Amino acid sequence: MPEINPKLEILLASQRIMRGADWMQRLDDLRKQRESGDFEIDKVVPGKLRGDAESGFYLVQNTYPLDTQQGSIPLGAVLDVSGDHIALSASDDELKEFDPRKALFVDTETSGLAGGTGTVAFLVGVGYFVEEGFRLDQCFMRDYDDEEPMLAYLAEVFRGKDAVVSYNGKSFDLPLLRTRFIQNRIPFRLEGIQHFDLLHAARRIWKRRLGACNLGNVERTVLGIERHGDVPSYEIPQMWFDYLRSRDARRLEGVFYHHRMDILSLVTLTAWISQCLSAPGGAGFEHSEDRLSVVRVYFLQRRYEDVLVHGERLIEVQGQGELRAECLELIAQAAKRLGDWQRMEDMLTLLLQENPKNLLARLELAKYYEHRKRNLLDAERMCAEAVEYLEMRAALGRATEFEAAPLTAFQQRLARIRRKLGRNRPAGDEEGQ
Repeated sequence: MPEINPKLEILLASQRIMRGADWMQRLDDLRKQRESGDFEIDKVVPGKLRGDAESGFYLVQNTYPLDTQQGSIPLGAVLDVSGDHIALSASDDELKEFDPRKALFVDTETSGLAGGTGTVAFLVGVGYFVEEGFRLDQCFMRDYDDEEPMLAYLAEVFRGKDAVVSYNGKSFDLPLLRTRFIQNRIPFRLEGIQHFDLLHAARRIWKRRLGACNLGNVERTVLGIERHGDVPSYEIPQMWFDYLRSRDARRLEGVFYHHRMDILSLVTLTAWISQCLSAPGGAGFEHSEDRLSVVRVYFLQRRYEDVLVHGERLIEVQGQGELRAECLELIAQAAKRLGDWQRMEDMLTLLLQENPKNLLARLELAKYYEHRKRNLLDAERMCAEAVEYLEMRAALGRATEFEAAPLTAFQQRLARIRRKLGRNRPAGDEEGQ
């Protein structure tokens, strides 16, 4: 038995395991440090108290030179963005007047993700351009009493700004801030101004390739950013509640880093979108999925000439497959709306050559041959082949519920065309019957 204690001591030392008495002493020392304020926010995150101990909040303010890199692009690149590109990616023509020099880049960290009157934004970040560069204010609530002076400060920062840039801010950040300002009877000066929500732009451009378009994923894959010292978003509310209870702000250092990175990425992602859209024919986008998404954005904005330019550049380099087929469809539809019938016919014919079962191409060509070219024989052929294909699928039990309506439509069109052919043929001519 006397030999056990020395062995135990060796084992504890080798594994760096604290004995019970040492552990209790350490806990007591930590408690005393917390009570003395050694881990308060001002000891952990460099900043300053704005106001006083009775009516104030904690402000962390940094100014970044324009050549500061955030991923693969400097912050100052956003000053060269085109309002037309911002409006296009946002599907919002009001943003054609977007000026980053008069914009606020906004993000919040909140006490919950559900919103509602019980949720507060305990960390509000606003970035904006000043003579020295890009200034970032991170306004932090040390307790609930800090909310009113913090919002009063933000109300002054908001003054004179023309636009907001956010990530999902239309659905979450701005409605929450509006509620907090109203409850504190402070004017909310962001009401009704231009709002560029990058989440929606990111989904339009990158969702086909990336799937998940959360900011972290877009940062990594588009801007080439790898975060170090970050914390998961879902843990942040509890970290603040833990701080309120313990006054230990050490874990909040990661929250401020997370928050700061979010806002800086808003700046460079805005610049990146404009830079890519400015390249001729969609060449600014490296991946075919992204280039096709841009073609679709142009189509949805009724910019059909741009659809033709960007779409034809894409099919020059894109081999056969789903992406090429969709691009050919978009080019054909754009040509139709421009009245460029020959281009429409060429694209649809090429689409059918590569995808003989494409029903949309057959329908559009059948309508074109019947009404534009007055070529009833080719119109009949388009419909007859479609009917044969769909009826065979139905007979084999492979038809889907979405094929019943097209089959009926093709059958009706085919019957009408054959009636026309019957009236136009000389007696006794059975061709095409």
